Amino acid sequence: MSNNMERLLGLMQRFQNEDLSLDEAIELRRLSAEFANICGETVEKKMDEFIEK
Repeated sequence: MSNNMERLLGLMQRFQNEDLSLDEAIELRRLSAEFANICGETVEKKMDEFIEK
């Protein structure tokens, strides 16, 4: 995950300052979606823990 996170951050930084190639833009979208899914799963788990208390 840390390699993907580093790649995601690198692409995000480049995207702010320059145009990305199509392949880079696709990778940025894929990595962003993976990150959003992981965050969503974590939030769901935390909410379940909170509700169970």
